[in-house]
Amino acid sequence: MTEPGNNPMNPDDAELYLITLLQPITTRHLRDEALTLVKPDYFADGMFAGLWEAALRLRDTDKAISRRSLLAQLKADNTAANSVERADRLLTRYSGHTPVSVDFPHAVADVIRCGRLRALMDACDGIKHRAAAADDPAQALTIAYDELAKLDSTATDHGDVQRYGDLLDQFIAQQRNPDTALVIPTPWTEVNDALNGGIRAGRMYVIGARPGDGKSISAHQIAQRAAELGYPALVFSAEMGANEVTDRMVSSGALVEQSDITRRSLDHASWAKVDEYVERARSFPISVVDKSNLTPAYIKSVCRNEKRKHNTAVVVLDYLQLVGGDGRSQQREQEVSAISRQIKQLARELDVAFIVAAQLNRESVRHNRKPAMADLRESGGIEADADVVLLHSRPVIEEGERKGEPGWTVLMDIVKNRHGRLCAVELDWRANYATIGSSSQQENATPFRPRVVS
Repeated sequence: MTEPGNNPMNPDDAELYLITLLQPITTRHLRDEALTLVKPDYFADGMFAGLWEAALRLRDTDKAISRRSLLAQLKADNTAANSVERADRLLTRYSGHTPVSVDFPHAVADVIRCGRLRALMDACDGIKHRAAAADDPAQALTIAYDELAKLDSTATDHGDVQRYGDLLDQFIAQQRNPDTALVIPTPWTEVNDALNGGIRAGRMYVIGARPGDGKSISAHQIAQRAAELGYPALVFSAEMGANEVTDRMVSSGALVEQSDITRRSLDHASWAKVDEYVERARSFPISVVDKSNLTPAYIKSVCRNEKRKHNTAVVVLDYLQLVGGDGRSQQREQEVSAISRQIKQLARELDVAFIVAAQLNRESVRHNRKPAMADLRESGGIEADADVVLLHSRPVIEEGERKGEPGWTVLMDIVKNRHGRLCAVELDWRANYATIGSSSQQENATPFRPRVVS
């Protein structure tokens, strides 16, 4: 057997590659992704299958996966002593080895393919022996159909195929009991009206804006509003660290000047607001992922884990164009399209509302017009995958000394809405509070006034 990390792989190398993922901390996201996709019985090597089963048991009980815990789990599973010793030697040998991430998709695909083919060959062998003992060809054919059907049921989810009558029953139940549908209001009443109440699970919402026009602010507001209502939210922040995200959310939630928070110069009145907000928000079910080099595999791994642990309802990605590809050589536009498609699929798989902030190009600035879907940077695939596309722009002041400069409002233009109407909503721009729009709490806040800089 050769060292893992050499491409292309033979089946033995692919299995060894996945086993080496079980130890290095640096590949934890790949390990979690592989544990979700690969079943123990896909491995030809029985010891590898046992290690994989042990890793799944540790993951499902929220225990750390390491050489020591894997060996302890094998012993707890009454694994044969010689298999435990072999596993110990293997894990020790590769304890300092870090698998090459570019080989990950190939290894996973190879192990799954070979595992399913072996299962098919085993089924065919069983069919052969049972058919030989059958009374007639018709009985032998029935045996063959039954065995292949059982094999197919292990590889596919029968929930994918739903009878129309059952769907109609679900339709009636949802219409008569609308409270059972997961609809999460956004912070803006006008936007909720256009979205038929708010954001919904299984859908992808794209917020597009040029730099500085509030895409991060509005995405964070949606997450914070969902958490405030009790819906677990997860924020991936590739653009800013977790501390900066927290600063913005506190500024928005407590209505305290963001500049005062940044300078660490809160006065007595501001501290009173912050203390009240922190006491209220400490229990909000919201988590922040602070990682600059996001990849689709990492995002999927974290989302699946958080969904399993906390039943996450809303995921925010800030922002799409900062997500890296899978390492394969392809044009960036194709790469972004692939990432967008994976996010859409993940939203449906996990039944979460996925809020994706996206950068716009500068074409609308050059031509002095409102942004359009075609301005979404680096990919036309984003607009195709999205259920809703909401574009931000800052209407300019048309007269006076500040003519031509951005005004104190934000235009939220819903330019795509698969399940509702298109509209444009103009809301207050309160960047000093890291906030867009007004709420009942904000209506009594001091209006923003531009500061004069000498």
